[in-house]
Amino acid sequence: MKNMSHSNIRQVLKKGEDNCLNMLALILFTALIIAVAYIWQQRSRLQKPFVSVPGPPALPLLGNVHQLVTKSSTEIFQYMQDLERAYGRVFKMDVMSQFWLFFTDANHIEQIMTGAEFNCKSDDYDMLVEWLGTGLLISCGNKWFTHRKALTSAFHFKILENFAQVFDAKSTILARKFLSAEGKSVKIFPLVKLCTLDVIVETAMGITSEAQTKQSCYTVAVEDIAAIVFRRMFDILYNTKWIFKLTSSYEPYRKHLKTIHQFTLGIIEKKRQALQEAGSTKVANSKEDFDVGLKSKQALLDILLQANIDGKPLTNEEVREEVDTFMFAGHDTTASAITFILFSLAKHPDIQQKVYEEVRSVFGESIDSTTTLSNLNDLKYLELVIKESLRMFPPVPFISRNTSKQVSLAGLTIPPNTNISIGIYNMHHNPDYFPDPERFVPERFEAERGAEKLNPYAYVPFSAGGRNCIGQKFAMYELKATISKVVRWCRVELDRPDYRLQLKAEMILKPMDEMPLKFYPRGE
Repeated sequence: MKNMSHSNIRQVLKKGEDNCLNMLALILFTALIIAVAYIWQQRSRLQKPFVSVPGPPALPLLGNVHQLVTKSSTEIFQYMQDLERAYGRVFKMDVMSQFWLFFTDANHIEQIMTGAEFNCKSDDYDMLVEWLGTGLLISCGNKWFTHRKALTSAFHFKILENFAQVFDAKSTILARKFLSAEGKSVKIFPLVKLCTLDVIVETAMGITSEAQTKQSCYTVAVEDIAAIVFRRMFDILYNTKWIFKLTSSYEPYRKHLKTIHQFTLGIIEKKRQALQEAGSTKVANSKEDFDVGLKSKQALLDILLQANIDGKPLTNEEVREEVDTFMFAGHDTTASAITFILFSLAKHPDIQQKVYEEVRSVFGESIDSTTTLSNLNDLKYLELVIKESLRMFPPVPFISRNTSKQVSLAGLTIPPNTNISIGIYNMHHNPDYFPDPERFVPERFEAERGAEKLNPYAYVPFSAGGRNCIGQKFAMYELKATISKVVRWCRVELDRPDYRLQLKAEMILKPMDEMPLKFYPRGE
């Protein structure tokens, strides 16, 4: 060794390094081959039950990922409509290691929505677990059943009656903001979202919310985290957790998550302490013995804190999961519905006039008449308008489930753990169910026009079956209260006659451009 020159030593070391690198490359290459072989084998096994199902051509290993990753949310939404036209009411999508089955036939959807084997949500809802936990939206099995039963009382008529004044107050602020633009174009979707966020904060938590007039860390966090989560659900790269952690959105996501959980748990602890100090620890066991709070206004949080499941009250974490679920499910969907209803009224001035005349007949001449559930129930024509808008623009255009065991559906034998998507938007625009589906015709929902003959699973804006939206009555009253208030105060017009609506679907159906409309005071 002493006789070796420095040059020889370097050559020996370099040769050793080269051998190490070659060995490492061989190991990595072998690992890659094994991984590809494993994925290929898994995909072949998973694909076998769906060979007969039509769908777009797929690449080896990647499937249809390349057709999704390059598309915007608007393009993906349109792509899903194109696939149904090309392949029919049952088709598949191949997303790397998973196969998705899409159904848009009412008979198939009835089986999905009523079958216990379809009770669990699909894998994409996992993106919500860090935020919502396993609350009512995501849970399945015994937890879902017991919580659903206990929470039904939170939407008792007497509870909703207490919320009418919140609906009224927040929609008044919204109408004033619309009119403050003095006839200039208003991008309404962001304003409507703040209004519905105001409503759900006060009704779910029982605390004053001023999202429409002031910014708070909590409301900003809810808005921002919702946008990040929606992107994770529909962006293949963001969907992968370790890649998501490398993105610029991860740190804001963690920050907002902490803000939301600390805020909600802080309110829960204060409310629970107040209930204990007041001696209001009565536990509700059923709808019959539930204290519906006639003497004082109760928020949904108060109901949760008094609920009893299997002889025990909910823990703070369980209450937090349900409150955060109400926050998530109760503001963006309602904002979508209000936005499209106002658009429909602006596009159809004759229908808007009929709504206005009905509202005047129910509430009288004053624009400040008190809103009650009783007078909202009297708005029969407005209800038809809302139903038709929910048909044309369902806030949740697709919902997804996961099979808990092998099932037979549409002539297919579907294995356990298969993701299934229900195309609500597609079905609502099917001429077999709704003749001339692109026309806005509120009267189609009148019983004498044949609405009673319609397959009930052909129209499911609030889902249907056991997992239907627990808050649909709440939502309908909020929609009626908000629209009737805006129509009492404002005449709504399109920003321009040639305006062309473009839609995008993340998890919620939204207008591509935040929906510009013009508002004028009534009487002009």
